[in-house]
Amino acid sequence: MKYILPVVFRMIYGCGLRVSEALALKCEDVNLDEGYITIRETKNGCDRMLPLSDSLKNVCKQYSKYCLHLQSPNDYFLKQKNNEKYASDTVYRWFRKILWKAGIPHGGKGMGPCVHSFRHSFSVHSLAEMSRQGLDLYYSLPILSNYLGHSSLEATDKYVRLTSDMYPELIQEVNSLCSYLFPEVTLP
Repeated sequence: MKYILPVVFRMIYGCGLRVSEALALKCEDVNLDEGYITIRETKNGCDRMLPLSDSLKNVCKQYSKYCLHLQSPNDYFLKQKNNEKYASDTVYRWFRKILWKAGIPHGGKGMGPCVHSFRHSFSVHSLAEMSRQGLDLYYSLPILSNYLGHSSLEATDKYVRLTSDMYPELIQEVNSLCSYLFPEVTLP
């Protein structure tokens, strides 16, 4: 796991993957020469190709060099010693162990950070970056939704939790674009 987890967490954050998508990658789905991965048979039934950043590509190359000896294209990229894929629950359990060792509280489902938080962070950071680059959010939201493998903009709403403290310029633009997606919430 000490070799697998850094790659899984970076893939989830760096590509916005679901845990199951990262664990289902086969060697043939990871093109480290050209720097992309192919996500197949996803939750919503659509395959997609996603680019790898240079740093993520380097992490994957290091992992491949030390952990993927004599692999075939049909082998799982992130595989157990018996060549089987890891279960998502295994990654979740290890993540909780890491949190515990780091002294970060986790009070159960919905109470504290989780592996899926990497995907949420990817979504928020991506949308913020698109806005900083001057891309129109009318076009950016559908791109992000498609990139994440969502079937609708409403599904993306669950991942893009923006606050006026973090991104005040985005809140105004998003609210004017699609106020029904990001309802205003008043905290006590």
